[in-house]
Amino acid sequence: MLRLLVRMFAIAFGFFAGCLAAGLAYAFLARLVVPEDFGRFSDLELTVTLVIGVVGVASLFARAVLIPAFAIIAVFEFLRRRDWLSYALAGAVMALASGVYLAGGDAVEPAQIIAIHTACAIIGASVYWLVAGRNAGRWLPSERARAAAAIDGEA
Repeated sequence: MLRLLVRMFAIAFGFFAGCLAAGLAYAFLARLVVPEDFGRFSDLELTVTLVIGVVGVASLFARAVLIPAFAIIAVFEFLRRRDWLSYALAGAVMALASGVYLAGGDAVEPAQIIAIHTACAIIGASVYWLVAGRNAGRWLPSERARAAAAIDGEA
């Protein structure tokens, strides 16, 4: 029971870290913060802008994909999927399917918005994989342990 509780905490922390990484990527890819800003503004103003921007975008991403992400995470946990590519592709599919890319204005082309959101989703899914996805399903009893317990129970 404790292993499951620790795993749920790791999943929640991984989701939070993935959303923050996606928000940070979005702040730079969508040019909310450009390298020229680092010389023009004071350090405090730039830091506050960057932190508020990243946290704000991360909360929007988290709100948009919370239910689908936890559904995919649950499936990957029970299937014991631990490969990076599965998480990256799932993140890209969620970005395309959730429709968050439709929030762009007229100044940016829709293809660019789709590419930015897909890249941010892949970055967020990769960070989730680094934090929690590499150990997916390890809290479940293994097939060998289950078979050994069945054999011991029959004897």
